[in-house]
Amino acid sequence: MQATVSVALLLSLLSVAAAAMDPAEREALLRVMEAVSSDRDWRSSDPCAAPWPGLECKPDPSSSAARLMHVTRLDFGVPPNPSCKPTAAFPSHAFSALPHLQSLFLQLSVRSNPSLSGTLPPQLASLRSLQVLTIAQNPLVRGEVPRAIGELQSLVHLDLSYNSLTGPVPARLGELKSLAGLDLSYNSFSGPIPRELGGLARLQKLDLSSNNLTGSVPASLSGLKSLTFLALSNNGLSGRLPAGLSRLQDLQYLIMENNPMGVPLPPELGAIARLQEVRLANSGYSGSIPETFGQLASLTTLSLQNNNLTGRIPAGLSRLKRMYHLNLSKNGLDGAVPFDGAFLRRLGRNLDLSGNPGLCVDDDRAVVKDVGVGSCRGNGNGGGKDDDTSAAAVVRATRGDVARSKSDAVCSALLRPSASVLLCCLLL
Repeated sequence: MQATVSVALLLSLLSVAAAAMDPAEREALLRVMEAVSSDRDWRSSDPCAAPWPGLECKPDPSSSAARLMHVTRLDFGVPPNPSCKPTAAFPSHAFSALPHLQSLFLQLSVRSNPSLSGTLPPQLASLRSLQVLTIAQNPLVRGEVPRAIGELQSLVHLDLSYNSLTGPVPARLGELKSLAGLDLSYNSFSGPIPRELGGLARLQKLDLSSNNLTGSVPASLSGLKSLTFLALSNNGLSGRLPAGLSRLQDLQYLIMENNPMGVPLPPELGAIARLQEVRLANSGYSGSIPETFGQLASLTTLSLQNNNLTGRIPAGLSRLKRMYHLNLSKNGLDGAVPFDGAFLRRLGRNLDLSGNPGLCVDDDRAVVKDVGVGSCRGNGNGGGKDDDTSAAAVVRATRGDVARSKSDAVCSALLRPSASVLLCCLLL
């Protein structure tokens, strides 16, 4: 029994010895923890020998004999990770003493820190090993992004969404050649989209929505060959989309609602075979819906409502077997709706054609009351409401499709991936 205890004690001591930290790095870590959180007495135990929640240590491969450990990840805010104390203050000068940090998640709970304010520290640039930086949902974090952000050459994911950041989108972000995800949404950035972003060959997600950006979409974005998600909604962008956008063959989500584009819809979008969602509502698009949109076999959602579109609905849209959400309301479309009864019943309440007085449905087609389209025979101009008898028949036929409409909520959740970011805390 005594031998067993002795062996266990020896292994424990060896573990502590093996998890030694550089004294300067350990002191820097303790200063960070003491400034941010009062959850425990942080100096009462060795950080890497018995790792704390929210802390990750990894051995230095260049010192295998001594098993020197380095801090590589810090998370604050979500239990069991450390929480913020009411007077939390993050010492930005400590960054330079944690050179091996690869992931840093800092997010504020405004409810528990109502007077928090500050700017992003330029000292962030000293974290040359940083791969993931999330400073999100901090409405009182303001000011411009430090120009030195371009020095974080190891950065793979940068999320600064839901803050109060101002100024231009830094052109130096184009120097982060390893970047796969960039989310600057829900801030107050202004000015044009920097053309330098087009040099991010590995970028898969770009979200600049809900800012004050102006100008046109730069042609350089056509070079983002790995892009799967592009969101530019709720800005002041205008003009034509780059013709080369059709080269983005991996693009699946194009979200550009609420911009004063004021141009015809780009037929080139029909050449992006993997597109699943196209949302271009409330953007002043004019002319007809391109026939090429009927080639988007992967399309599930098409939102073109509240534009200035005219002409007929392309018949090719009825052949899109994966379509489950179609909104063409509040335009100037006319003529007979080219959808048969099966298509209308499949979409059910996820179809909206209302606000197009010139549209009508042939007598041999089903009519869905809620879409506001009447019978071509019953209305000389194709507008108005359908008669109660035909509407009631189709309402009965489409009751089984109500459940499908619930999938629209799932779609809406997917479009805000930033909502799933870790909750952490930061006081600058």
